[in-house]
Amino acid sequence: MRENWRLVRRVIEDGEIVLEVLDARDPLATRNEEVEKSVDRLGKRLLVVLNKADLVERGILEAWRAYFVNLGRDVVYISAKHRLGTRKLITAIRSLAPRIPTTVVVVGYPNVGKSTIINYLKGRYVAPTSPKPGWTKGEQLVRAKSWLLVLDTPGIVKTAYTGDLALDVIRGLVDPGTVDDPVPYAYALLKRVLAYNPDALREAYGIDCDVEHALEEIGRAKRRLLKGGRINIDETARMVLKDWITGKLKYAARPPENHDASEARN
Repeated sequence: MRENWRLVRRVIEDGEIVLEVLDARDPLATRNEEVEKSVDRLGKRLLVVLNKADLVERGILEAWRAYFVNLGRDVVYISAKHRLGTRKLITAIRSLAPRIPTTVVVVGYPNVGKSTIINYLKGRYVAPTSPKPGWTKGEQLVRAKSWLLVLDTPGIVKTAYTGDLALDVIRGLVDPGTVDDPVPYAYALLKRVLAYNPDALREAYGIDCDVEHALEEIGRAKRRLLKGGRINIDETARMVLKDWITGKLKYAARPPENHDASEARN
């Protein structure tokens, strides 16, 4: 992890603007304050990008925008997948650019949509530049526009498991297809989902039940069965984790009611 943070700091040094991509459904769960502190210490510009905005009500998005503005951060909310708000992203980058051309670095946890944003910025036609000494495999600097360079650094922000099973899912640390035991992760995720959206199970699966019986009822509704008609809990749990990633299982966290600008700089 120490080596990874050295890489993160070096990449931030190479850019003028850092886009911190957060999942708009749960921004604080996908926020990385260590990255923000590094950006501040190095005197770079930070733009918070709330991605997957198509999965969140506008009023909640506006509340999060106000939250980050109150912390002294520049922020936009977009859906890179559906090209919603992406012009605002370009406008924000231009307004923050300390010089032209400017170099943008995109960071964030897995599954927040970094690659989609990078591909949008790069556009259909890009002109790769020569790699710099010390770059790791896969890094490339591309000229996306006459005034914009994008430093594509896949997977530079890594993290250890937190012990909070739902948080590990939301941060993209749990692969539904390969995790040995998906059941505790699915239960933890469902508990978090239902805390924010009590109607989530009815909206996604057409059922109403408490979290303790959720996997069994979801498996029955979706016919995830073993021989003899028993519920395949393992397969159902993997499906639930995938449904969170794809946006079928919906919830949206609200910003804390009490916060002040000092949080962003401490």
